[in-house]
Amino acid sequence: MKKVILVGLLFILMINIGGRTTSSILIPEDAIRYRIIANSDSTLDQTTKLAVKDALEKVMNPIMLTSTTKEEVRNKLTSSRDLLHHTVAQTLQSLKQDETYQIQYGMNYFPEKEYQGVTYQAGEYESLIVTLGKGEGANFWCVLFPPLCLLEGEKTDSEKVEYTSFIQEIIHSIFHS
Repeated sequence: MKKVILVGLLFILMINIGGRTTSSILIPEDAIRYRIIANSDSTLDQTTKLAVKDALEKVMNPIMLTSTTKEEVRNKLTSSRDLLHHTVAQTLQSLKQDETYQIQYGMNYFPEKEYQGVTYQAGEYESLIVTLGKGEGANFWCVLFPPLCLLEGEKTDSEKVEYTSFIQEIIHSIFHS
């Protein structure tokens, strides 16, 4: 009888929670975001976007991973502007893409995004934006500082994170005890 009552209470709790699987958070005020917007959603333009992302990560990793404050990152990014332009231009040239691009740093609007079950709210964020061509395609985005996307890019596939539900564990323990 105790098990039935406990399961009933857990069921009511789950209904009250609303079955939400995502949470909404604000990006920390000291964050610097990063976005690469593809020319279009064509396979070629999306592949180009990812090549530019990979090339930029190689030059930004040392900058981001050795910086401890937002001001330090901001200073290093602005002083590395020529390097960033050169990296994008070289990448496009190596892909034989005669595409225009823009790199801008400052306050930029980001739409609401969901990543790994977390919804990041829309708003104006200090950010580095790389726009390829018309900038009408799907984009890559992450948080440069703290260096969430660069750290994630260094992980191997074997470093998967497993999320569990507290309620699911209780129900499992009731029926498997």
